[in-house]
Amino acid sequence: MNLRNYPRRKYAIDQFTQPHVTELEGENFHFVMDNGHDYYLAFTGEEDLEWHWDGDEAKHASYFCLKGDDTTYLVSFELDEFLDKHDREEHFFIIDLEQRLVTFCRCKVGENPKLPWLISSHYVFGAIEVPGMPLPLKRHVFTTDLIGTRVEWHWNTGMVTRHDYFTSSFYRITVPGASYGQADRSDALMQAIPSTDEVAQFIKIKDNLYLFSLVEELMERKLADFDPPYRSNDMKFLQNYDRMYHVGRTFGNVKAEGGGIRPCHIRFGAFGTRPELDEVFLNARNPYAP
Repeated sequence: MNLRNYPRRKYAIDQFTQPHVTELEGENFHFVMDNGHDYYLAFTGEEDLEWHWDGDEAKHASYFCLKGDDTTYLVSFELDEFLDKHDREEHFFIIDLEQRLVTFCRCKVGENPKLPWLISSHYVFGAIEVPGMPLPLKRHVFTTDLIGTRVEWHWNTGMVTRHDYFTSSFYRITVPGASYGQADRSDALMQAIPSTDEVAQFIKIKDNLYLFSLVEELMERKLADFDPPYRSNDMKFLQNYDRMYHVGRTFGNVKAEGGGIRPCHIRFGAFGTRPELDEVFLNARNPYAP
């Protein structure tokens, strides 16, 4: 399955994607991370960079970059030493030049021996070292600001999804015309899911700019034996509520054309509007929560 060049264009997620941003070429960053390990990132080309943790040798990678606003960048790259589809690692950054802050996430496929496609996500916050300036004391933080927010995201001229951010640990998704617990397909695969609720995290970058992150974890746990088209993708949305758009990337695995599983690591984008959602959808019980 190719979400970027999908032959049925109404299911593609790239129509409103920003082009790859090359503005960081030539920039070098020293991130002072809260886990006690400094991280160094040097953008050596339009698509190439060098990275390393403090004390390690520099390594090379190919990256892509998107902008959430004029001074906030989303950067994503896979580590070259992880080539097996069951053993992949990605490094993800929100680089906030205005506040001199950084959010880092390490995403890994293959850490769960019983669910080898499941993706783990580990966040670390930090600050950007600038010579002659004190380190900022504030940080990007997990937040409840978005609870109660409902957004209709337009991925292309025909594909729309509706999100309800109803807790700080889950989100709920539907499409126009579908009720709670349903998607745009009524096959046995989708009927096997008790709801469309999924694990999520919400991080405040600055006023009206948020990182919304979801992992298709519950779907993977429930549908692993069904051979679903998606295998525990990690999707990260940098959401700008001043301009009502998001940019992001998906990292995971999808069913390949002709069978089998292939890696998926692509950019996406959408613009948002405020929807009206059915009360049945909004008030349904979350079957995964205590």
